[in-house]
Amino acid sequence: MTFERGDLAAVRRTVRACAQRAGLAPDRADDLVLAASELAANSVDHGGGRGSLRTWHREGAVVVEVSDSGRIRDPHAGTRAPHADSEHGRGLWMARRLADRFLLHTGAHGTTARLVALV
Repeated sequence: MTFERGDLAAVRRTVRACAQRAGLAPDRADDLVLAASELAANSVDHGGGRGSLRTWHREGAVVVEVSDSGRIRDPHAGTRAPHADSEHGRGLWMARRLADRFLLHTGAHGTTARLVALV
């Protein structure tokens, strides 16, 4: 699905539905929904105002991808804890910690973040 700012609740519902179909435990589904919501909000705020969401499950895992047209220039984005007084910089950091696996690819055509939650 594609999304804009007004679609973030639909992003959360879509991720939760995929997690439930895969049999992900409710607390892990909450973590995955929060991580995906943070990534989608980043797409809206920093990635051109919109993004795309893909979800699927395979044996033993739920996968969520969020893509947008933005480019991340900091190769360490999301790897360091944000300062307590910082107003930004938590989305990638949170997503990395809430998912069992986190992959980030950024280049000339945009950025894709992949979250994996093990069932």
